[in-house]
Amino acid sequence: MLATLRTRKAAIADIPFLTRIEYEASLPPMNRCFWEDLLEGTGTHALAFIEAELKADASNWGGVEDFVVIEEDGKPMAAAAGYVPSEQEDYCPLRLSRLDAMADILGWSKATMEMFRDRYLELWGGDLRPLFLTPQADWIIESVAVLPEGRGRGLGKALIRALLDEGRARQHEFAGIMVINGNDAARHTYESVGFKPYQTFYGDYFSEQFGIEFPGVTKFGLRLN
Repeated sequence: MLATLRTRKAAIADIPFLTRIEYEASLPPMNRCFWEDLLEGTGTHALAFIEAELKADASNWGGVEDFVVIEEDGKPMAAAAGYVPSEQEDYCPLRLSRLDAMADILGWSKATMEMFRDRYLELWGGDLRPLFLTPQADWIIESVAVLPEGRGRGLGKALIRALLDEGRARQHEFAGIMVINGNDAARHTYESVGFKPYQTFYGDYFSEQFGIEFPGVTKFGLRLN
């Protein structure tokens, strides 16, 4: 019997599910969430941090209202965010103006919040618009994930197509998406719906610019209208 799929916009009640989606989206290809190193010593798991980020509307990479959810037989199974990059905010993950609100949700002391802020600024600060994060499209797709139990059934493609349709309905001309080098499954999905790679930042860029070991990223684009 074929499953019944439903596509809808996310709501506040979806935050626990979206937390898991953002976490799953952050894992490949290194099987490690990028928040984990910054959270060391805070006593906070990455899942709790992501949930606080969503509750506090502290993400530059899509808030709750930006997510599209796919349900399979009534159960949320996949989601991703589609949003217009803001020229008023930096392009790094967090809105630091909302860090106080996140700290309240997490029960952090002032010292813990300042420790996290210092680490975050050390990695992302200075140049608040890193070249590799600067959007070159007016419709950005981010935090794409299908729960492990829903993979292999085409939900990822259906999700991306739904977000592309939303971008077209909003009269955007180009969609952009970014893949960590080595995440071949995501790359294959995006290319299968028409995305083309146009710029790659290799590991050397990140070791020279940020002093970190990282496989790099490839940016993909697709003309919508």
